[in-house]
Amino acid sequence: EKRFHGKVVLSLPEDENFLSPLRCFLREQVCVFSATETDIAIRTPTTFTVQLGQVGVGCVHCLAVAPKERSNRAVCFPFSIGRIYQSVADIQRFHLGECRMMPPAARSKFLQLQSESAKGSRGLATRTYWIDAAKKIGLKDGTSGMYFFRDPALPPPVEDKSLDVLAQVQTNFDAAKYPLVGPEDKPTIADFLYRVMEQLQPCRFTDADRNKRRSKNLGSIGVECRHCAGKIDGRKFFWSSVSAAESNFVSVHSHMMECRYIDGNLKTELARLKALRREQTSQLKNGSQKAFFTRVWERLKDIGERVKEEENMALQAAANHHFNEAKKGESHEEDLKELQACGSDDINALLQNQSTLSSMPSIENCDSIVKTAVQQLSDEEINLSRSAGDSVVGGASKSSLSSVALNLSAVTMHCKEEKTTAEV
Repeated sequence: EKRFHGKVVLSLPEDENFLSPLRCFLREQVCVFSATETDIAIRTPTTFTVQLGQVGVGCVHCLAVAPKERSNRAVCFPFSIGRIYQSVADIQRFHLGECRMMPPAARSKFLQLQSESAKGSRGLATRTYWIDAAKKIGLKDGTSGMYFFRDPALPPPVEDKSLDVLAQVQTNFDAAKYPLVGPEDKPTIADFLYRVMEQLQPCRFTDADRNKRRSKNLGSIGVECRHCAGKIDGRKFFWSSVSAAESNFVSVHSHMMECRYIDGNLKTELARLKALRREQTSQLKNGSQKAFFTRVWERLKDIGERVKEEENMALQAAANHHFNEAKKGESHEEDLKELQACGSDDINALLQNQSTLSSMPSIENCDSIVKTAVQQLSDEEINLSRSAGDSVVGGASKSSLSSVALNLSAVTMHCKEEKTTAEV
């Protein structure tokens, strides 16, 4: 495989959606670069030798000067992309505090973010994200360390559509389309509850939420503070029932008063309305609060169903795309049509375990994989029928469907690899 040389800053625009402000800053202060002969010559002898072109991790400020002028621990050469996180942590701990080349403004921000950072909070530094981000900027593991498999000077390529689109659908979720409260609710409830509920919006449970909250099914509907939505410290609430929503609503208000993204004037207004809540509630009909939360709960469930329909359409479109891409690599049109006929709900279920799809072994023979998949379909006696233009799957065990999806995903992955190799 062809290897490239170059240098690129580690940070990506989407960092702020997954990492804490401190780690976003650190990734802006660090870059990955191809080792030159000068970089190798200046290194202190260690237990391993750095190869020409091997990718290292270094301080962006020190890499602008000659190697002899760099401060201590300005550069690291991790063995794999999985070690980039630790290398950046080492640079943070042993280098940035004494870096002579760091501008005063950057140093001031670094010290401030360090003082505000909460160690180990909510698993913010997910190493999985660091690995995925490294691949996106063009890094790959080799026998002698990391290397660039594409030109790092070019922007990351636009990702192709695939069956693994569940996370994309959740990320593109437009909460503004689905209000939780409306003008008709205002006369039926205390102003405090109405105003607080206005600050919430529907949200989905995504893979990025797994480290911060108890495990739920991907795509589960919930609510989040609209002021800190999309931030790494954004707050989400996933209620299991109307009673849970009503009894746990105090935690929503508590968050509003602490959220650093909410204007002080709004916090003052909420405090004032809370003081009036008891008096206003006494003037309402008995059960009005329960009825209010019931309406909100029903709306939330309805939103979940409507979003599910949109998601299913996207998943079915992805299955069609998957079919077309696999067909380009190998002629298995009749075989692959069987997977294409699967209903979107079944495809959705298969995609719940994304980690399985990402840990598949390398593929040597597309033809045998497709035949194996189709044989599994036959063995399980999956009967496909079409009713009113919709696709229906019946009779297949969940494990069989999962295996079929994995095998056919492998076909697409392999064909994609062949295409990339040919272009190189």
